[in-house]
Amino acid sequence: MARCLDLARRGLGQVSPNPPVGAVLVYQDHILGEGYHTAYGAPHAEVEAIRSVPAELRYLIPLSTLYVSLEPCCITGKTPPCTDLIIREGIMDLRISTRDPNPAMAGTGLERLRAKGVKITEGILEEEGKALIRSFTTNILQHRPHIILKWAQSRFGYSGIKGQQVWLSQPATKVWSHSQRAVADAIMVGARTVETDNPSLTVREYPGRSPHRVIFDPNGRLRNQYNVFNADGREVYYFSTTDNTTIEGAHIRKHILNHEDDPLKQILDVLFQNQIGILLVEGGPYLQKQFVKQNLWDEAWVIHTQHDLAQGIASPDVMGRLIGRIEVEGDVVVGIKNHP
Repeated sequence: MARCLDLARRGLGQVSPNPPVGAVLVYQDHILGEGYHTAYGAPHAEVEAIRSVPAELRYLIPLSTLYVSLEPCCITGKTPPCTDLIIREGIMDLRISTRDPNPAMAGTGLERLRAKGVKITEGILEEEGKALIRSFTTNILQHRPHIILKWAQSRFGYSGIKGQQVWLSQPATKVWSHSQRAVADAIMVGARTVETDNPSLTVREYPGRSPHRVIFDPNGRLRNQYNVFNADGREVYYFSTTDNTTIEGAHIRKHILNHEDDPLKQILDVLFQNQIGILLVEGGPYLQKQFVKQNLWDEAWVIHTQHDLAQGIASPDVMGRLIGRIEVEGDVVVGIKNHP
């Protein structure tokens, strides 16, 4: 199962809003085949694992044990049900890490397999399995993107100075930061961050594809000369309460926010409808504090630096459960999970 989880992680940044899944087919303590879900809409992990078995060894498939990090699907979506494949191949021993988090589906695939005589073992490395699909679980249960806040702060708890670009973290930390961008479907910033930093919001220091960009410009003051509006193959979701006619482009999706409903919830609804499964909110502190105030966040990754900035814009304040700690050249990155 540990190998399944390792394989599944290779799909991070490629499969969302589907969950990352890995599968390993084992015959007498030897791996017969393995695979993972490689891209959204591509064959599932079970399919890839069975396909990988050499032709001369396929007769061993019915005698093998199939390990999968997530309960096999039992409905037809972009691909046929994996439960049908398991039954067709004659696999009679299935072991999974965790069930499908969708209450309408959880256990359904397993019951279908049990009805065909398949032996089922559940809960192997279950906590690790659930952690791997946590964004998918948020999508299913909350009907919104999984929201990750990320910021750097000085040792005195400040993130910047109004109107000035301030770099707090070590250069090596940028590699870690871009690795987080590579697994997000979209990255969000506010107008003030765009004006101050003119960021590109792309992946440059880490292999992977850049996320789509989400720009919150409630007063419509931005113009299209900023880097975030570049036509570079990624879509830009632009949100404002006014019709900013200076922002145009085939890759830009403009949405006018109404004054009656909460703007963040309007934004999240649009992103969820456009299959944005993971939203990384990078800046600035004012925007992040709005997410915290409304309890609209799932994780926060805080880069604690040794910078001596002792005044300016205070960093957001969050509380939750520690889920990670990484040291990078003097910086300490701390991951915090929001309480349910």
